[in-house]
This record gives sequence, structure tokens and C-alpha cells, in this order.
Amino acid sequence: MPRKRAILQSGGSRELAAYRIFIIDDEPLISHALRIVIEAEADMEVAGVADSGIEGLAAIDRLRPDLVLMDVRMPAMDGIECTRRIKLRYPDMLVLILTTYNEEAYIIDGLAHGANGYLLKGLDFALLVSTIRSTLRGQYVLPAEVAAKLSAYLMNNKPGLQELNALPAFITERHTLTNREKDILLLLGNRLSVREIAAELNIGEGTTKNYLTIIYEKLNVANRYEAIDLVRNGR
Repeated sequence: MPRKRAILQSGGSRELAAYRIFIIDDEPLISHALRIVIEAEADMEVAGVADSGIEGLAAIDRLRPDLVLMDVRMPAMDGIECTRRIKLRYPDMLVLILTTYNEEAYIIDGLAHGANGYLLKGLDFALLVSTIRSTLRGQYVLPAEVAAKLSAYLMNNKPGLQELNALPAFITERHTLTNREKDILLLLGNRLSVREIAAELNIGEGTTKNYLTIIYEKLNVANRYEAIDLVRNGR
């Protein structure tokens, strides 16, 4: 549903109030750049800036902005958890995730917790402003790159797919994998995200990504989708 703008009375004239945007990002340069871009628009203003989810939540309770631009990786409370809490308190408040992380786990978690869109940093500022306006008009926003990731994830997580209890014999026969690599590949074959694999094996996400890079090289595949297809379908 489109967000309505308040009408202000000023000296007998009627003016539309600017949309109020709140920025949550732990990189000061990013926050500063976003502020400049938003403040340059006649129908928008920056209601405030925070560098963590905890600080952002406290400010949002006071300011009640129209839309929140939300980073993902931040200290104290990340953007996914902050989005979840915002939506619990204010279900109609708009949240646009703006991050450098284009991973399935973040995309799925962000959208599952109510984000109204998922954008990648580095997009043209004019496109960012246009996207903010589209969100304020009630549209749901996903760039093509993010939509492709989401689509691939959903295809690999269709209900009814049988769980793998062991890797296919041809995988272990043709490729030299360590026991740890086999464990990771089996979890990947069962469509777990990097975050879920790391939690399952009690290792770091960075370590998991390093293992996956090695596994992809050994299997001669380009990405997780090709690896999953090879493990599950033999191609």
C-alpha cells in the first residue's frame, strides 16, 4: 500500500511533508554519501543515522521514519535481526536492505523477516532514489541479480526433495576429498546455506567459504548450484 505523505499548513498554503528516511549502517562514509543523496531530493529527508541495529532501534522508536535503509553486517545487532524487531514493533514500517552481501542466507533471512526489498551497494544513486520511491509507493523491490539468487535457492529447496544421507559413490571415487570436505559437500547437497553449514560443523563462515572454494575446484564446478546439481543429479 503506498505510503501517504502528511500535508503541512504554512502561512495559509498546503505543502506535502518530505518522506523521512532513516539510515542504519556502520560505515560512516556510506552513511554520509546516502545522506547527501537523499537530502538532495525535494520530497525526501534523512530522519536520522545509526551505526548499529541497537542504536537504530532506539532511534526508530522515537522518530518513526517512513522507510529504513538497513545494512546487514554490523556490530552488536546485525541488520537481519534489526529488521525482524522493527517489523514486530511496526509491521507497516518499510525496510530496504542495502548491503554488499549477495548470499542466499542473507537474502532469505532478510525477506523472511519482512524486508520490503534487498539492494546491493554500488548501485547507481539515481537508481537507489528511484527504488526508494518505488518502495514508498508500495512496490516490492528485488534487483535482477538478487532475484536470480532467490530463484535458484528456491529451486534447490523445493518441498519433497529427498534428504541425502551420504554422498553418491561416484563423487568419492572420482574426486579426492578430505573428510571435512565430504561433510561440507553433503550438507551443501542438502541445500544448507553457508551460515547453516558453519553452524552445523561449528566452524566459521569464512572457513566454510574457503572449503567450498576448494571443493568447487576439485569437482570442476563454478558455484553452489552446480555442486548441488552434481551431488543430487549426477550432472
